[in-house]
Amino acid sequence: MNTLRLGACLGASLALVLTGCTSSTPPTPTTSPVVPANAERDINPVPRDRVVGGGLLRFGVRTLPTEWNPFHTDAAGTDAQRVLAPLTPTHFALDSAGRATPDPDFILGADARHDGNTVVTLQLNPKAVWGDGEPVTAADWTATWRWATSADPGRSAAAMPGWEDVTDVRAGWSPREVQITYAGIEPDWAQPLVRGPLRAAPEDAAWPTSWSEYDPARYASPFVVAHVDRAQGLITLERNPLWWGEQPKLERIMFRTVQREAQASAFLHNEFDVWETGLDTDALQQSRAATDTALRTAPGRSGRAIEVASRGALADVAVRRALLQSVDRAAVAAADLPAEASVWSNPLLLPTQPGYVDQARATGLDSDPSAAARMLDDAGWTLTSSTRVKNGQPLSITFQTAEGDERALAEYDVLTQQWAPLGVSLVPVSADADLTPRSMPISAFPFAALPARAASTDAGRTLAGKVATEVDPVRRADHASQLARLLWQEATLITLYQEPQYVAVRAKLANLGAPGFSTTHWTSVGWQS
Repeated sequence: MNTLRLGACLGASLALVLTGCTSSTPPTPTTSPVVPANAERDINPVPRDRVVGGGLLRFGVRTLPTEWNPFHTDAAGTDAQRVLAPLTPTHFALDSAGRATPDPDFILGADARHDGNTVVTLQLNPKAVWGDGEPVTAADWTATWRWATSADPGRSAAAMPGWEDVTDVRAGWSPREVQITYAGIEPDWAQPLVRGPLRAAPEDAAWPTSWSEYDPARYASPFVVAHVDRAQGLITLERNPLWWGEQPKLERIMFRTVQREAQASAFLHNEFDVWETGLDTDALQQSRAATDTALRTAPGRSGRAIEVASRGALADVAVRRALLQSVDRAAVAAADLPAEASVWSNPLLLPTQPGYVDQARATGLDSDPSAAARMLDDAGWTLTSSTRVKNGQPLSITFQTAEGDERALAEYDVLTQQWAPLGVSLVPVSADADLTPRSMPISAFPFAALPARAASTDAGRTLAGKVATEVDPVRRADHASQLARLLWQEATLITLYQEPQYVAVRAKLANLGAPGFSTTHWTSVGWQS
């Protein structure tokens, strides 16, 4: 999907500090108003004092990482990120709705001033150290900015959104204070800071951009890699003796290679403890058959939608709106998924994100086949012998059913039935189509990259500009809702439902499961007695 860079996210900014100034002593942060969100997670939350100390947690991965630099493109895959997660904790923790707050293990205070441009001051935890005992300082944050914005073609950096808007990073009143300056007003300045810094190279030296081997000196985390056995497909993590925060409840975390086709059997035979089944019906059924197991589920970080091309008959907004109004999205979700999901009615935000407004209800363009039929009548499409016709041409629309996309096939069947009474025929094709179903990942920073269609009209451009620069969260939420309303009325995207997360785990596993947008606190993950 084409995107237009227009600021950063509403959701992750709403719990952040937004006022204050730099002085010779650390500022006292204040919190901004919080826009409500109806978010949930399913992780079996258990207080630390009720989690058993010690124990092993086992994961199955298809491959072991060959790249240990968490900011490298080759470390962006699911398996690599799963292994790296306990080794690279976030420095701003996200809640289940995607709102960010500083993690005090790393950042004791975060303060932002907005005067022509945004300047953020971070107070680093003086206890935080890298794996060789060296302190985490402003120099590491400067190195991260330079890495993210370097033009070196051999850098191979993974996506690091938000850093491109930073113009300067330097130490403040001490090496433990970081001042970060943005090119303009950045309401969601936390976006590039969530993942924390990359270790600065030693003076007069440089880290290689690709880390083929694990080096503890480059990590600051509650766990360290204790053993790598590529022949056996095993990686074992243990508690970091230099960790300054609360001691992790788990003693060890193990990752073992298990091929996709063997994962169900391995999980059923208690060979690993956490299985992200995804939306696969067979996997979900098999996970339920395992003993001493819980299937944890929560609204996820993506939504299912249909992109609508503005061409042919669909160049007429009235036709696009008629299709939108004739979709029973709950019925589509029921055909796609093994359990109920939240209907999604907003082109910018998922239902669990702050500021979400059901734009179908707000605009009146909700499921209403009778109103859709009248709209087609008014647009000149006459219902003749169960077929809509205009200027001798039937209203026939192509629908992409990509190979292997079982949900697309189910959606084609449901929409064919829903649109048949309107006289609209749907034609399945495997290539470019008028209607393209897809899963859309939505960031915890959903306004960091607004869709290009957001600025396709004068009104849209004006509202997009306000969303990009408004630092008051309540006013910003209102601007965003107005923009979402315009986009809904354009009907170039039919949002269907928020895709759920399904994670099968051993029943006594605490503080891990289906998190929504929330951060995993690895020091609290463990086992109940």
